[in-house]
Amino acid sequence: MFLSYSVSVVLISLAIYGSWCFLQDLWLWLKKPRRMQNFGVSFLLVVRNREQEIEDMLRDLVRELELADFECDVVVLDRNSGDLTSRMLNRMVGEYPLLRVVHAPDSVLSIAEALPLCRGEVVHILDVGNRLTVKGYYDVLRLLLNRYEGLGERQQDRN
Repeated sequence: MFLSYSVSVVLISLAIYGSWCFLQDLWLWLKKPRRMQNFGVSFLLVVRNREQEIEDMLRDLVRELELADFECDVVVLDRNSGDLTSRMLNRMVGEYPLLRVVHAPDSVLSIAEALPLCRGEVVHILDVGNRLTVKGYYDVLRLLLNRYEGLGERQQDRN
């Protein structure tokens, strides 16, 4: 016998632990998506009468997208706001090249008018005017941006 009993137990325990770590890494590698298409992402925000929140919402979104490593843009559809939302959006267009604004009457076809301005192949429509609260907007935005995190790196690895 070359090794004592306690040394053998320690070595076998380390071998089992190493096998467990290897299988865990192998499982994560197999679950990872294999092939990523080279595509852009657009965010279409539908807003109406959001003068209190629109500036902070757009600044946060544009700041995150400028740091992103994938192609992206933001199109804001202003649905006939009666407050200062339109003026604030027009001012912000000059500050951020990623941002485009469409002023449309409050109709069903207004989203169809804004979709051709989206450059990305994937378009996320966030209706902050009617459906989403501001907190819900930030929650959905964080979820979507986490989904695309590292997308540019995966696209470069593929090429």
